[in-house]
Amino acid sequence: MAEAFSIVCLSPQDWREALPTNRQQIMLRAARQGHQVLFVETGYFLGRHVWRLLRHAGRRSLARRLFSTENVVPGVKARKALNILPWGSKHGLPNAVNSAITARLLRRLAADLPQPVVLWIYDPRAARVAGSCGEQFAVYDCVDDYAEQTTSVRRREFIAACDQAAVRRSRLVFTTSTTMYERQRLLNPETHLVRNAGDYAHFARAADRSIAAGEVAGLQTPVVGFAGNFLASKVDFDLLRDVAVKRADWTLLLIGPAGPGTGVVLDGLAQLPNVVWLGPKPYAELPPYIAAFDVALIPYVSNAYTRSCFPLKLYEYLAAGKPVVASGLPELAGMEPDVVLVDGSEAYIRAIEKELAAPYDAGRERRMRLASGNTWETRTQRLLGLVERELAAAELAA
Repeated sequence: MAEAFSIVCLSPQDWREALPTNRQQIMLRAARQGHQVLFVETGYFLGRHVWRLLRHAGRRSLARRLFSTENVVPGVKARKALNILPWGSKHGLPNAVNSAITARLLRRLAADLPQPVVLWIYDPRAARVAGSCGEQFAVYDCVDDYAEQTTSVRRREFIAACDQAAVRRSRLVFTTSTTMYERQRLLNPETHLVRNAGDYAHFARAADRSIAAGEVAGLQTPVVGFAGNFLASKVDFDLLRDVAVKRADWTLLLIGPAGPGTGVVLDGLAQLPNVVWLGPKPYAELPPYIAAFDVALIPYVSNAYTRSCFPLKLYEYLAAGKPVVASGLPELAGMEPDVVLVDGSEAYIRAIEKELAAPYDAGRERRMRLASGNTWETRTQRLLGLVERELAAAELAA
């Protein structure tokens, strides 16, 4: 176990995301290993939070994070950043003001944490606070190509500049894909490739088809499925339609929330007789739905964003023993036979057919073994070990 240190984590996502990602998974496991975590939610302008406070559910929890820290799980407290000015995601001046105010708050909060304190950055927009929070040093956990997630030229340029600043200001940089690793190490030689992982214990029970949720247990087989966020920047909806139309004897099972502008497309897909879109399901309830899959899909478009993407759902699918057919994700190349990467609808359909023709149990144990070696526990241990090494070096140099 790593020597105990405290973490101030700057996350653009809230702690209570419906589908937890890298940020929540890593910080939860760091806390389980004895590290105190202050999880700072850096997304959104303060005025938006106040509006939610007045209008939406969960007001009590939101109020605690706005005006104090909230104990969310043992070892983790959550707090909102003080983004008092709007447009801090695309303009330098409001970003600088928000960062200065948040840094002042974090200096006070970090002083009460067990020392030493490490600033753990997931949000490159918060790079300005590095060096101003009383931390020993900062690390930048670059889990996405943040600039390519934006929708405007101005915002893309701003986020790209923030990303470079985060790399330069951090003692360590972690990346989840080869593309990002090659780019970031040009700016910081202490860049490390540590890919995403999965919650093996949570999803391994989905290898047993008998636990399939009632509303999917009776679907016409075979069932090919996708579980995740339906974002226009990721999901290839034309590919999904081709699969459904050309193989009307398959059931295409879709689970997850519509992203901005994708609801109409999903509604159109769901009009096809062999397509079932169930909308979002709580993370805790996902395994019984994935249990119904005969083949798990990652049907991504090919673009600048997905070229740097290592999808979170990969090891979730493999933990469930499901064969995976993917597209648009060069980071998954070379993972055959457990993950088949193809482009084009005809090749995609042929790949699914091949997986369906194989006996279900043929590769299940192999896939589960692969997933069991790529868990959030192993990824967290790798990251904490790198931080511990740097803390030891800093102590020797003092």
